[in-house]
Formats: sequence, structure tokens, C-alpha cells
Amino acid sequence: MIAINHNPGRINITMKTIIITGSNSGIGKEAALILAKQGHRILMLCRDSKKSRLVQKELIKQTDNQNVLLFTADLADPVSIILVLDKIKSQFPVIDVLINNAGVYKVNREENSMGVEMTLAVNFLAPYMLSKMLLPNLRASNNARIINVVSELYKSGSIDLQDLMMQKKYKAGNAYANSKLASILLTAGLAKKYEKYEISVNALHPGVLATDSFREYPKFFIKILNSFLEKPQYGGERIATMAVSDEFENVSGIYCYKDEKRDMSIPEEEYNKTEQLLQVAEKLTDVKV
Repeated sequence: MIAINHNPGRINITMKTIIITGSNSGIGKEAALILAKQGHRILMLCRDSKKSRLVQKELIKQTDNQNVLLFTADLADPVSIILVLDKIKSQFPVIDVLINNAGVYKVNREENSMGVEMTLAVNFLAPYMLSKMLLPNLRASNNARIINVVSELYKSGSIDLQDLMMQKKYKAGNAYANSKLASILLTAGLAKKYEKYEISVNALHPGVLATDSFREYPKFFIKILNSFLEKPQYGGERIATMAVSDEFENVSGIYCYKDEKRDMSIPEEEYNKTEQLLQVAEKLTDVKV
């Protein structure tokens, strides 16, 4: 295990164009704040809401950086993702960093408009689509980076290709762990596929943090839970470090647990499902890797 060096001198200060999903709250917002302060152009990719617009204004005011731009989309809806990416791709031919941070934890099973289980749709299929559809823009950058924010819980997940939507027996914890394992497999698969483009693809467990990921639980439970967790700013700092630090120049296919670089711990049985999983993602989204 190698500890990440947080020396500010290791930060690349050349302005980069950085997409951050779910940057209207929690660690996504903290990462946007840090990176905007450094002078980078931030493309907030969030739900269309009053909250998102207020956070955009707040970030601009706090950082005095006018290049904090808001693009709205429903990350559970492939059509919404395609529409917003058409706008982003036309306005910004070069994307330097894609941070797939947005995630959900669904207490009860839900489906999106295409019949895809919601946790899988947001936590896996959205990063899949963004990583693929932005490929031309990422290739136009010099050593672009993709960061998939995951959870250590991926180690308890499993991919059942016969019941990927968990129609037979849904449990919120299992659905979340499975979606994070899918994101880890996506990271491993894309790290190999994108190596020829000099695009790094890494995964980050930012810590167990006081965010709104579990917003569907009762407020009193969330309040008690958050009192035991790290503040979101620590997760934001870890994301920002991976996004622009020289330490991650030409580093790909790794998993970071907080501040430690680690190899991905994936059982061979699960790793062998990577290509099939990507094929399923292609069929569900009509976007090919």
C-alpha cells in the first residue's frame, strides 16, 4: 500500500475542464469547491433543481471562478444523459477529467423508464455511458483521467447476470454492493481498453462520509449515523487529488482506499464477468465500448 502525497506542490495548476456528477452536495460539491479554487473549469452534472442552481452560485461566489457551469440531467435516464452530453461535447471539445461521483442507495426497489433497476442505472450504467460517449473529448486531452467513486462494500457484491435487476430478491444493501462491484469491473475493463488512448481509469473509495447517499432513511437515523462519519470535505480532497495531482500521471487500473493506492481485490469468478457485463450495458444503453 502506498500513501498518497498531499503536498500542494504536486498539483498540476494548468487549467483543466472537469466534469463532476452529483456535485450539488456532499463530496462532489467539496471536490468542485477545491478544484474551482485551483482555477479549473468545473462542469457540474446534476439533477435539475433549485438546489443545483443555488450551489452553482455558491461555488462561484466562494471561489471567484466564473467557470463553474451547471448542466442538468437525470442520471437514471439514458435519454437524459444523451441529451446533456450532446450539449457538453459541442461546447467543450476537450475534457480532461471525468469524475463519476453521483450515486444512490435505494431502500425499496425501483426501475427507471427503461425497466432498469435504479441503483444499477445510476451507479453503473451512467458512468458507463459517460465514459464511452465522452471518449472523443477525453482523447483530445493530454492524458485524461476517469475517476469512478466506489465503496469498499464492492467486496461483498456479486454479479448475477441472470438476475442483474434483482427482480427475484431485492435487498438495498446487496443492490448497492453489486452496483459498486459493477463499477469496479467497469474501471478494470476500461483501464485496459483506454490504455491505447493514454486515458487513465481509476476507482476511489473516498471514506465513509456524512453525505446524503442514505437520504431515503429516516432523518433521525441519518443524524445519528453522520455523527460517527468523516466530514465530506475529506472525500472531496481525495477526489481532487486524484483528479489533478501529478502522482496520478499515467497511473491506471488502481483502486484507492482513502489515501492509499491498492490493487483491485476482485475474485476471479467476478472478474471473468467483466466483458459480459459490458455487453449487457451496451444492450441496455445502446452505447458500445
